[in-house]
Amino acid sequence: MRRESARRPALKRASCLCAAVAIWFAAGSVAAVAQDYRLQAGDVIELSVTGMPDMGTRAAIQIDGSLSFPGVGTIKAAGRPISEVRDQIGATLSSRLRTIFLPDGSQVTRVVEYDEVSASVVEYRPVFVSGDVTQPGERPFRPGMTVRQAIAASGGVLSVMPVVAGYNPSALRSDYAVAWNAAVAAGARVWRLQTELGVAVEFDRNAWPDAPERDDAIEAILRVETDIYESRARNFQNESSFYSAQMKQIDDQATVMRKELEVEKAVEQNDADALTEATNSIKKGILTASRLQDFRSAALFSSTRRLQTQVSLMQLERQRNDISRESERAAEQLHLDLLDEFQKARLDAAQQRARLMAADERLRAMGVAPMNPAEGAEMPQITVFHSDSETPEPVNFDGKIEPGDVIEVKRTADAAPRTAWMAPDANLQPPAPLALQ
Repeated sequence: MRRESARRPALKRASCLCAAVAIWFAAGSVAAVAQDYRLQAGDVIELSVTGMPDMGTRAAIQIDGSLSFPGVGTIKAAGRPISEVRDQIGATLSSRLRTIFLPDGSQVTRVVEYDEVSASVVEYRPVFVSGDVTQPGERPFRPGMTVRQAIAASGGVLSVMPVVAGYNPSALRSDYAVAWNAAVAAGARVWRLQTELGVAVEFDRNAWPDAPERDDAIEAILRVETDIYESRARNFQNESSFYSAQMKQIDDQATVMRKELEVEKAVEQNDADALTEATNSIKKGILTASRLQDFRSAALFSSTRRLQTQVSLMQLERQRNDISRESERAAEQLHLDLLDEFQKARLDAAQQRARLMAADERLRAMGVAPMNPAEGAEMPQITVFHSDSETPEPVNFDGKIEPGDVIEVKRTADAAPRTAWMAPDANLQPPAPLALQ
């Protein structure tokens, strides 16, 4: 008995350790998939440099695998991860001098730093869905996209037999799933814009019916909006830091120039006193006219130096005011853009909510309830053809896909139930209105 009681804590610690290791490997596998992706022809890369908006540009990888950017030249991008391409572009542009044109027409030359260069994939190669789907064809790829999402974007799997003659319930269910995702995404966008505008609100998950595809669909949408919010906040912080660094540099220059001005004033006063003394001396016949001319030239030179230093100091102060105003203007423009985007997002959220309610009403009018992931239905056979492999791969609805993949969907007569289709649910009601401010 004592031996068994002593072994129980050890078993508990071992099980906890195994669970922790499993979670760690699961989290690391997601990052590994993103890092292992190799660029291919058709992927669009965006280049940007902090503080230099004129250098921002996009380019697609050509069919020969090359990628070209102004100032970088042509590099080999196909078959390489984005991190390697980003490092090569940063190494090429870093330590180069670039000319920036200020609002007053003046020019400032600055060095491009390595950590100011950013390169990312903004558009991947599309995926293709074929077979027994409502709308086969090409679909845009999004990072983290699953087979389920690609099929939902294609209208869903075709139904073998409609409930009503000439009516396809699978198309209605697909419309409902698309409308649900669009409505929740629009609501999450409104929530994110409210947060960016400084309004602290919580996203009301209870305002929406259950997800037609998976339980964590809302969390996935909110994660995307949160990532957008954090990226935009970092970008604004980088811009603000750039303006602050410029103003600090001007302040340091102005401090040195003010000290120089004090020295110039002292020299000018000394030369003026010497000229006065020389003038009095020449009246007494002590100095010659040529010697007096030397004192006058020295006084004129010191006065000119003092005036030049004052003009340079005034130019620095004007430059600092221009940069300060430009920083304020950028913040004001961002606020105006957020307000305009927020207004459009509210209108879009209302439209998507109306579409969701209409899709729900059409399902119920034809005796078909919205889909419920708790129930099963016929499982189609799904095969993915990867662009970098000649062997097709059987997958399920939660399988991950990559850019350029071809998804083939084929209905099967006696397959195991799948959880993507929703069974009737008489208690499902249309979503409550969004709490928009």
